[in-house]
Amino acid sequence: MSLPDDEAPARPAAEAHPFLADPALRPLWQAVAAALDRNGLDWRGRLTLPVLPAEGRRRLGVLVERPVPVGRRALPLADVAAAVERLTGGGLVEALVALDCAPRGRREAAQARRAESQHRRVTLDRAVETYLAGLAQPDSPDADGVGRDAGWSAGWRDAAWSDGLFAGRTPEEVAGLVRTVAAVLAHTGSGLSRGEIAARECGDAHALDGSTRLAALITRALVARDGPAGERAAWERAGMPLDLVSAPVLTWALPLLGDSAVARAARAMTAAGLPLHLTVLALRAAPLTIAAGTPVLVVENPRLVEAAARRRLPAAVLCTGGNPATAPTEAIAKLSASGAALRYHGDFDAAGLAMTARAGAAGCVPFRMSAADYRTAVEAARAEGVELPRDPAPAPPTPWDPDLAAAFTAERAIVHEERLMDTVLTAHEDAPSPP
Repeated sequence: MSLPDDEAPARPAAEAHPFLADPALRPLWQAVAAALDRNGLDWRGRLTLPVLPAEGRRRLGVLVERPVPVGRRALPLADVAAAVERLTGGGLVEALVALDCAPRGRREAAQARRAESQHRRVTLDRAVETYLAGLAQPDSPDADGVGRDAGWSAGWRDAAWSDGLFAGRTPEEVAGLVRTVAAVLAHTGSGLSRGEIAARECGDAHALDGSTRLAALITRALVARDGPAGERAAWERAGMPLDLVSAPVLTWALPLLGDSAVARAARAMTAAGLPLHLTVLALRAAPLTIAAGTPVLVVENPRLVEAAARRRLPAAVLCTGGNPATAPTEAIAKLSASGAALRYHGDFDAAGLAMTARAGAAGCVPFRMSAADYRTAVEAARAEGVELPRDPAPAPPTPWDPDLAAAFTAERAIVHEERLMDTVLTAHEDAPSPP
């Protein structure tokens, strides 16, 4: 079957051939483009024919050199492609471009994206294995060694991947991010500020600001490795504070020995009836020397320090402000090393009991935090007609008094430290120091 004489000459591929450009064939080219997008630009399977007018079917029959009756529902796309090539001298895709029905190559693009994603994931897995999998927990016996899977790195990797924190990055950038995360984690316990670490490892003091993707990855790594915490608390718990002057530890009447600036400031503030904030910078400037056996009450809430100052309590108090950050952690460690008798009191709730256990591990002795103390506080509230809030969380282990966990689980009543403030401060003032 031959084409009409006025339609026979071939046209450049960049220009739509008049025979192919007839509006009656446009549904066909749209269907071809859609099939190529769906199946790939090299696909040559059977093409489901769209609804064509009579002129469209006539022209299609002329093109493939056989009639295309109304009942015909499909044709091999290879036949259509071969006919277009015979007519135009160019390829099918070139003709579709000229006909303004260019396929977008969606399948190829999707395959390329999948291949790129797979390459990125393989790179991520290798980088985590290389840089993170051997890092031990900071408090483990082999914390300075390499070769033991820390366990947390795989979970961190999968969660960060699922949340898109590596999306849009080249494999080289992914490896670089993981390498930097490992380099920053190596500063755990160094006491360097986040800005100092950023300047050292990234060349930019703001590279680890909370708004950056890198900071988000490191914060997630700290939480995965060390346990739940807010962003600032996670960094400070790891000994990498935001800086060395904010987030100080609040103290009252620390009887520091010696003539250091910190010791003189503590004595002056106590004499004035005022609490003293000690920054990390100040804590590192001088030792906290105290007479061995001196009782120091460590509390969770700053209101107790305020109350101690107002009543000029003749006994030292230190506040962690919740989960202790760098400053209170360092102060507790220094006082413990000096021989202070550290006592800890906090809220009677699940979080408070967990903090009490951690304080015990840091050298503090739970003070007025027994099952009997808890029951007495709950009964006192009931006698006063006070409805205590309830904690849906189960009690964590309370190794200093296992009955406390059982009592709290049975009651679930929260007793905040402020309700017991006067009783705790009086008991601290009156309690004798350990021998």
